[in-house]
Amino acid sequence: MGYRTRLTHDLERWIAAGWVDATHRQAILGDIASRPGRWNAAGALAILGAALLAMSALSFVAANWEAMPRLVRFATIVLALWAALLGAGRAFDRNAPVIGHALALLGAALFGAAIMLTAQTFNMTAFRNTALLVWATAAAGIALVLPSRPVLILATGLGALWAGMEAVSPNAPGVVWAYLPVWGATALLARHLGSRVSFNLLAPALFMWIAHLLWTQASADRLGQLEALDAAILIAAMIGLLAAWLRDHSIAGGGILAAWAIALAVFGAHLLQWPLDHLPDDATGSGSGLHTAIATLSLLVMAGIAWRRVADGKASRIAALTYLAAGLMAAAIPALVQAAGPDLLIWVRILIGAVFYALCAAMIVQGTRPDQSIVGALGIAGFVLQTLYVYAETFSGLLDTALFFFVGGAILFLISLALLRLRQARAAARGKTGPEASA
Repeated sequence: MGYRTRLTHDLERWIAAGWVDATHRQAILGDIASRPGRWNAAGALAILGAALLAMSALSFVAANWEAMPRLVRFATIVLALWAALLGAGRAFDRNAPVIGHALALLGAALFGAAIMLTAQTFNMTAFRNTALLVWATAAAGIALVLPSRPVLILATGLGALWAGMEAVSPNAPGVVWAYLPVWGATALLARHLGSRVSFNLLAPALFMWIAHLLWTQASADRLGQLEALDAAILIAAMIGLLAAWLRDHSIAGGGILAAWAIALAVFGAHLLQWPLDHLPDDATGSGSGLHTAIATLSLLVMAGIAWRRVADGKASRIAALTYLAAGLMAAAIPALVQAAGPDLLIWVRILIGAVFYALCAAMIVQGTRPDQSIVGALGIAGFVLQTLYVYAETFSGLLDTALFFFVGGAILFLISLALLRLRQARAAARGKTGPEASA
């Protein structure tokens, strides 16, 4: 169902409830109709055509590179680049954004071709990663000036590719700290242009950078293996709550970043339980100062954001306390596993499971609030995964295959019924606070 169809249905309900004046119905629908769609077939074909033209130009020049004089090489690329960018500007001036975006994307691609072919001409292979950064910067500039979200998407991907190539380069330092300002500048530009696709590229790129950072610290023996995984979960949870606070204040990209971060934190916390009974003796770490610093900073930020969201009415006290309890549990896992040893490890696993269940339940309840359904969906997913894990660990060796799946299906079905009743109860409670309840 499209946005206009949903809005039409909602308007009928809001008018019937007395929340919207019926005389405004046509004005609202007319405003929506006057705005261009987010995506259409013409735009998709134009963008694909621009990509093919860029590949054609690159292939032609590369195939005839040796036979062409150096001046002709640069003239060919530069003239094609300026023709594309000038054409894009004219298209936007003539109110033809589809052609404008396509030509802008072609221009950005040709700029990259010029950079790469220049590096090849002067045998600058050692600077190929820097050329990617220059390309990404130029594409971001084109996206800002025109403006063009498709070009920004290209710039976002190029920036992440540059960071990845730098991370695996033997000539570069282990941690690509320079990606943080690149990421921040791209995020600001994505917010300025309202590019959801760019935010959906930036979020996983950020967490891949964090994962690489923690991996390098573990490789240098500054973190144990369990501490590194635990730190990743805490950082994701901290970013998730911070991004949720940004979403509460209608800051673009906050909701997307929060969804990625919370999903990684929940599934990371679930996966953390699987290797606990198979860890080598030296995998937990020895209470490293780096893990303590990460855990302390994460918990302080989480506590501050949770308190602020409760004060703003965006989260309940029970949910906030549950999140903080889960964070404290996560921060203490390496120390608990090391102190418990093999004999008492089962009790640590039971405690982790109980806290994880409480976290999922709090997320499910939080998900019934307006515009936070993704939190509830992630809570349900975590609840189901945890139930399957506990069920498999407890009964997999005691039941035959058919009975195993039957009991598992019955458990999940009962869970779904309980969650459905909870949602209905919360919806009924919200309905009583509407205009009819106060009439």
